[in-house]
Amino acid sequence: MKTLGIGVIGLHNHYHAYPMASYLQQGIEGARLVAVADERENYAEEFARKYGAEASYKEYQALLERSDVDIVIVTSYTSAHAEHCIAAAQAGKHILLDKPIATTMEDANRIVEAAHTYGVKLMMAYLLRFLPAYQRAKMLIQEGVIGKPTSAFYSIRIPVDFIRDAPDAQGQGWYADPIKGGGGGFLDHGAHFADALRWFFESDATSVYGKIGNLTYKNLPVEDYGICTASFADGQIGTIESSWHAAEWYGPMTSPDRCTISGTEGEIELHYQKSPQMEVASRIAPYTGRTYYDWVGEERSDICYKRIVEHMVECVLEGRQPDVTGEDGRAALDLILAAYRSAREGREMTLGK
Repeated sequence: MKTLGIGVIGLHNHYHAYPMASYLQQGIEGARLVAVADERENYAEEFARKYGAEASYKEYQALLERSDVDIVIVTSYTSAHAEHCIAAAQAGKHILLDKPIATTMEDANRIVEAAHTYGVKLMMAYLLRFLPAYQRAKMLIQEGVIGKPTSAFYSIRIPVDFIRDAPDAQGQGWYADPIKGGGGGFLDHGAHFADALRWFFESDATSVYGKIGNLTYKNLPVEDYGICTASFADGQIGTIESSWHAAEWYGPMTSPDRCTISGTEGEIELHYQKSPQMEVASRIAPYTGRTYYDWVGEERSDICYKRIVEHMVECVLEGRQPDVTGEDGRAALDLILAAYRSAREGREMTLGK
């Protein structure tokens, strides 16, 4: 089997870049970490030493010039995604892109078009699709355990002090920069949940109403809270709530987020950390009453980083499209940005126009 070289561009979303590199160091079949680039040379050099990359660069163009780099993982700050992805596509590198796809629909379109133009694969690193609990929930929905999905509610509460733009940083940095990040506590995780609802419903949002603001941290340059309710093409209604104003972090038996998916015959409730991680209630045997699921160790959460990289590598080696594409990233961003427009204008927004 051919071994693909992996390069990492931008360590700004270290929450995702570092665990992916850790799994590459431990060993992912068909892949090896080759190089890293970040304009903050000290972080790039430290990252290369820690995870065994052959080289580190200040300029990402040097990484793209390497013939032994086949795939780039782009975890730079969001407004840089278009520049980095288009350059990668032009260099013939396949792209595993962090969320959200971009800060504007114009940039999202440019990224998707570049991948098509230059014939490279573009995959979005949407973690939820690769979590064991969420994959089991998707399977149960497809089996009809809750009947036809009708509604869903997704909520996450993160303390603002948890948000850092580097492992040793003392502040939010680019995350709280409205230009580099494109938004704050709502966009940060809301893009994940917009994709998850589309995935569970197998339907696109058609309209959305949103409310966004600074409820606790009035001087934060970006919002600390956002909520929206979206209507979907197949009749479902989904609500997304995402905030940075939780009072504190959470212990291993509690959860910063929960997702409830209701259907005509039952419901599924998911937690990122709290036990049990999934509860299923259904009128359909053998799920009548309540059935509980839990996972242990890395299967609870961290394994998603390994599975994302594995899936991207498999798609490149086998010549097939990833399960979550640039088009999926663009659709999720469209929903979230429409919620921002709705909050500004005080009215429901129609998508796709």
